[in-house]
Amino acid sequence: MSEIGNSQWRLVTLTVGPGAQENASVILFELGSAGIVTLEETSEHVKLGAYFDHEVNDLRSAIEAGLSRAGIGSELRRLSVEMVADHDWMQKWKEGFTAIEVSERLIVAPSWNLPEKSEDRIVIQVDPGMAFGTGTHETTRLCLESIERYWCGGSLLDVGTGTGILAIAAALLVPGSRVVAIDVDPQAVEVARENIAINDLSGAVELLEAQPARLADHVFDVVVANLTAEVIIDLMNDLASCVALEGLMILSGILSELGEDVERSLAGSGFKVTERRDAGEWCSLIARRSS
Repeated sequence: MSEIGNSQWRLVTLTVGPGAQENASVILFELGSAGIVTLEETSEHVKLGAYFDHEVNDLRSAIEAGLSRAGIGSELRRLSVEMVADHDWMQKWKEGFTAIEVSERLIVAPSWNLPEKSEDRIVIQVDPGMAFGTGTHETTRLCLESIERYWCGGSLLDVGTGTGILAIAAALLVPGSRVVAIDVDPQAVEVARENIAINDLSGAVELLEAQPARLADHVFDVVVANLTAEVIIDLMNDLASCVALEGLMILSGILSELGEDVERSLAGSGFKVTERRDAGEWCSLIARRSS
């Protein structure tokens, strides 16, 4: 593949149905995207911007084929590919991230657009890079809201940490607690490491490139997993083994129509759902061990 000069990028603008955002992002990353930003999000569609610093043969066709293989070809609304200057793209990328209030106590903001300090709000700095979790998506919001309500300290495991936002929130909400964050994607681990550092939490969050099975000999008061229904079900036994006897699971990234599938999987591992919350096409589940 031929290299593009440092001053030029290929910008893909992709509009899909809201339920296809995560799979579309995975496809763009697999094709070599160096970064993705949500440019617009409504109840009917999500507009993503992805930039590529190298040439991909017939990029448009490759994206369309990837969407079809993932079973979401019909979710494609619009697709464009254009060349943009480095300065123009980076400016557009940064403009896509502004400070947003999440739950009662949290604000999520990029390091280049921090709000004024407030006694009532805790600011989580997150620079997205090449990972999921900026606080704008319903699944991340549901997790942050649940952590704020249920996390009282002790120990917490964040499975599939992405940008590290959930682990950072836990460490900021209850300083001095044990917080462990894991992900199988080395790029996500690196992004999380950087975000943990800019929040001055390098000594407060333990970060590992690992599956939850690696922590089977440890137990946590809270286990958080913002993944997909399919992945959560596949990992259910390992997730369950990480939960303390009186602990709980916070699960999100679940399409509402698949919520009952996850509930059945939880029941099979000895857990009962005590709360379900829905937002858009997504839901989150709070589960404890059945008595």
